[in-house]
Amino acid sequence: MNPLATLGRTVGYVCMAIGGLQLIGGTRVEPGMDGGDPTVDSHVRFMGSVFIAYGLAWVSVGSAPQPDVTRMRLLAGLMAAGGVGRLITRATLGRPHRFHDVLLATELTAPLVVEVVARRQP
Repeated sequence: MNPLATLGRTVGYVCMAIGGLQLIGGTRVEPGMDGGDPTVDSHVRFMGSVFIAYGLAWVSVGSAPQPDVTRMRLLAGLMAAGGVGRLITRATLGRPHRFHDVLLATELTAPLVVEVVARRQP
């Protein structure tokens, strides 16, 4: 099996699962969120649906026999852009819940993982 395809599908299914949890559970499923704020809950649920769509894009690229590396790099870059957004929050408002440290590390590492796996392809 193609490691790049496996990576794409795995990332996609994980993103879809996270998005589904956010869509259904709102702020209750994300550590550090204030569950009593309807504006924040509405935003989390909306972003959950966007994250499901983002996951579908990863699954789509990972479902090809030979995944489109350019498209995977774009998706990984979008994930890194989310990490940059988290860095802006840290710089302007302070450190969020420690769970977001894991998310930040994942988001900034994604392009590197895609690149390493892509370069190891024959």
